[in-house]
Amino acid sequence: MNPVLLQNSEWLIQPEALRSMAATVSLFRERGGALPQSVAPNPLLNVEDGIGVVAIDGPILRKPDVFDRVLLGATDSEEIGAALREAGGRDDIRAVFLDIDSPGGTVAGTPELAATVASINERKPVYAFSSGLMCSAAYWIASQARAIYATPSARVGSIGVVQAVIDDTAALDARGLKVEVFAVGKYKAMGAPGTPLTDDQRELIRSNLSETAGEFHSAVLSRGRSIPPEAMEGQTFSGRQAQRFNLAGMVSDRAEAMRRLRVFHAAVDTESRAMNTATEDMLAAARTQVETLQRDYTAQADLLTEASTNLDSLRGEVALMTAELETVRTERDSANAEITTLQARITELQSAQADASTLQARIVELQAAQADFDTRLQTEVARVVASTGTTLPARVTPAGDATQAAELHAQFAAITEPAAQTAFWRKLTPEQQALILKHQA
Repeated sequence: MNPVLLQNSEWLIQPEALRSMAATVSLFRERGGALPQSVAPNPLLNVEDGIGVVAIDGPILRKPDVFDRVLLGATDSEEIGAALREAGGRDDIRAVFLDIDSPGGTVAGTPELAATVASINERKPVYAFSSGLMCSAAYWIASQARAIYATPSARVGSIGVVQAVIDDTAALDARGLKVEVFAVGKYKAMGAPGTPLTDDQRELIRSNLSETAGEFHSAVLSRGRSIPPEAMEGQTFSGRQAQRFNLAGMVSDRAEAMRRLRVFHAAVDTESRAMNTATEDMLAAARTQVETLQRDYTAQADLLTEASTNLDSLRGEVALMTAELETVRTERDSANAEITTLQARITELQSAQADASTLQARIVELQAAQADFDTRLQTEVARVVASTGTTLPARVTPAGDATQAAELHAQFAAITEPAAQTAFWRKLTPEQQALILKHQA
């Protein structure tokens, strides 16, 4: 098998199994190994006491070559189909037992095998069992059986579709190789070596995978198994986990699964089986069922207890968060009140600032008036001094007394410094100032 084709096909298989197969192919090619020209066919159908056992081992491929069979341990899906049809048509086979150990396989051929199992199951009971792998394509096939069993350590599930596309453009560029692809149709050259995928091609791949996944899910649920959607996301489960998610029942080994098939469908017992043995087996199976139910009940009780504990914890967290929310709301209301107070205070301060500005303007006006008055006073005093020639203070007498006016004028005229004249003038009453001015006139 070509490693590129191995990667560029749609697979119903575990991703790790696909990687392992690709690595095996590449390693074999690197070492230049040789293969035999043919491989003897391995019969897939064996009859055990009236039960047709169909072995499904390794990757399930359609028409695998010698390389696939020898190196990968692949099984031909067409050979599986032939074995199933033979088991369904033979009168000496009263039930079919699928003994599965497979990681999955290609999409091609898988839905048809599942349909074959469903058809046989309408005429004869079909049971599926695995003590190894029952994954992806293998589980799709097993899902059409009447019952599915797995041992505790088996791996079950991987419900999904995968396709890996190799983009070797950079590798070819590094080797100085350039690939030119001529094709008609935008999807015709999809996945060709040396060419990257376009957005339309990627969308087509996603669409194809989604369609296959939808068919897979429908088939798995078609027999009434209550498998939750979260268990169909491509993951695998142990036998115990598979039982919890209703993918499979759990048994201790292959013999237990075969015994259940014989007991639950007594028609497959051979004539050599005594009636008391069948009764004992039925009782044993009933006890097994009771034990299984008890385990299921215990598991469900544990889950309910865990859920109740989680619920109580969540309620406590909600109560704590509610209290914290109330505290935050109280702090918020307090902060809003403080903000309102501060805004009122700011308004008051802005008003006071306006009043202060008005007062400052008034002060400036008064200062200007005072300066103007002082200037005029000094001018007048200078004029008086210039006209009288004295700066001495005078004793003020009632208005009309010329002697007293002369004395005041003489005192004022005797002062030579303007500042002293101003101080002297301010100490006089308006009447005295009038006498001096009148005397000067």
